[in-house]
Amino acid sequence: MFDAQPLESFRKSGEIVARLRKEVPSIAKPGVPAIKICEELEQKMRDHGGKPAFPVNVGINEVAAHYTSPPGDALTIPGGCLAKIDFGVQIDGYVTDTSVTVCFEPKFQPLVQASDEALANAIRAFRPGVKLSEIGRVIQSSIQKFGLRPISNLTGHKIERFTIHAGKSVPNVSGLNGAKIEEGEIYAIEPFVTLSNAAGVVVNGSSAYIYRFVKPKGPTFDESKKVLEYIQANFSTLPFASRWLGGAFERETVKKALIDLIKHKCVSSYPVLVEQTSSPVAQSEHTVLVERDNSTILTGP
Repeated sequence: MFDAQPLESFRKSGEIVARLRKEVPSIAKPGVPAIKICEELEQKMRDHGGKPAFPVNVGINEVAAHYTSPPGDALTIPGGCLAKIDFGVQIDGYVTDTSVTVCFEPKFQPLVQASDEALANAIRAFRPGVKLSEIGRVIQSSIQKFGLRPISNLTGHKIERFTIHAGKSVPNVSGLNGAKIEEGEIYAIEPFVTLSNAAGVVVNGSSAYIYRFVKPKGPTFDESKKVLEYIQANFSTLPFASRWLGGAFERETVKKALIDLIKHKCVSSYPVLVEQTSSPVAQSEHTVLVERDNSTILTGP
């Protein structure tokens, strides 16, 4: 079980997320630049007393995860798309995580409905002693009732302080995961849904715009060392965006330093993840606290 102070930080973080979830549909609209969505939501987190737990993700259609705007991004939300806005807030390292899919194409609306229903059913089943494989079965069956398909190689995750993916995973398909849910744990549950004739898996795209600190030693260039020190001091082990470094360093300095830091394995990158057959993907996500008999949603009602 959590002590009172960490739990209070989780709850406060979740309250900020819940408030911002309601604002997503008014922020993410066709024609709006992706970078504006990212920066506006990230600033609102700070205005409410939190910090971004990771860069705001804007996943359009087949882009399932890990796209955040790089510096100078020209991408805008197109008409007739599904846009997944995935974001999280941290307070002193205590993270809550959520995602909202906004739909601008009626034929894709069943994907959103399926992901929402799968999430709701998973949360109802999420209690101490239940195997995580059972949650995967609930999510998969909920999605298949709509004649749609879950993404099999994306999962939810247990959350700990300064660690968004803390060991245990919440599958979106049935399987042999024998790990059990325990009282006092905190999880992000996030069904991903695509079309029935899609591959139902994601693959790495060719780009990466999100990074994470790994180790403090390795680079030989002075500029790389300065950038690494800044990363460690400001983001710890939580993911960060290259554009977050722009206030402290020149853009070209950041670009060269990240190449050097990845080469020396001081920093790792998160490739943009896309559905293998370029089919549209919807996502729904809440963070929950596991209590004695059930789970409480921290990021919404």
